[in-house]
Amino acid sequence: MPVQGLVRLRKHQFGRQDALGNKTAASRAYPFSGTPVVDEAWTDPDVDTGSLDPVAAPYHGAIEATASLTAPVLNYNDLPLILSAFFGGDVSPTGGGTAKTWAYSPASTTVDDIDAFTYEFGDDVLTDWFQLGDGILEGFEITGPEGLGALSASMTWRYGSAASTGSTDFPVDGSVPTAGLDVATDDAVVYLKDGALYIASSVAGLAAGQVSNALHTFALRVSQEIDLKRYANGDQSFDIDDYGRGARSIELECTFAKTDDTVGTGSESDAWMSDAATNRYIRLTFTSTVEAETAVAYSWTFDMPARWYTRTEGEVGGNSVVVLTAHAFYDPDDLNGVFETSVVNTLTATELDS
Repeated sequence: MPVQGLVRLRKHQFGRQDALGNKTAASRAYPFSGTPVVDEAWTDPDVDTGSLDPVAAPYHGAIEATASLTAPVLNYNDLPLILSAFFGGDVSPTGGGTAKTWAYSPASTTVDDIDAFTYEFGDDVLTDWFQLGDGILEGFEITGPEGLGALSASMTWRYGSAASTGSTDFPVDGSVPTAGLDVATDDAVVYLKDGALYIASSVAGLAAGQVSNALHTFALRVSQEIDLKRYANGDQSFDIDDYGRGARSIELECTFAKTDDTVGTGSESDAWMSDAATNRYIRLTFTSTVEAETAVAYSWTFDMPARWYTRTEGEVGGNSVVVLTAHAFYDPDDLNGVFETSVVNTLTATELDS
């Protein structure tokens, strides 16, 4: 019998739930790396036992289940999972043909519904697969590298329940792992070479506001405070009953060459080093060439009203660069929001849902 439990045979499978608490079968396998962490919160009681060593059995606490996952190469078809798990809103794609458009406009003054996901993780040992329910993203970061290569993503997942195919007391719902799911081999990759940056003083000015020959790299960082709600409902479970949304942070870090757009009077550095905060409107858009097999022009675009908060100095090759970091803000007048993003890909609703 061969040695079991091979790292190369690990898989990450997700399915969007129809409601919190309703674990579902996975609908798609994703090209991610990383592992979940399940803490059963076993705690020794603080009691006198007449011994230098533990005697009394530990007691159970609320289970903490998380996963730090990465997408070393970000595909257009991966983006709806990331955006839905963070922003929620039960977004479904539009488009009657092969091309599907996923559009997100997260609310600031009201609370969007949570989109929860069931996560299946394991390897070739089928008796040791995790099924983690009610998964949401506490934060994610998408970066574009020097050299205009493929974008990558890192994700911080939080789960409300944990089960295992190898557990007597916490068995899985349904059949895990969901059979027949394989990572796609032909998904279109999001490259920085296909990206363009636009900055303006208003949304209307974005189309004419392209910043050329300046952007080396970027990092989009998004995080939110999550309040875990557990209620004594007599269900004999430590599972999370609901999530409460708290403060949200969206920031964009850009590494710029020194050009008239980025340094000097009237530049973005000038907007940063101003007596009063200067509102800027930023668009980053990626558009791939039309894929021959599907005739789809994949794209991803996001717009955000922002203000520059920090500037640091750096080097790229033999040249000095400036690193400016902008924080998004809620703008009720021009953009009428804090962050708008849309993805055109070939992912159908049933490939995100079960």
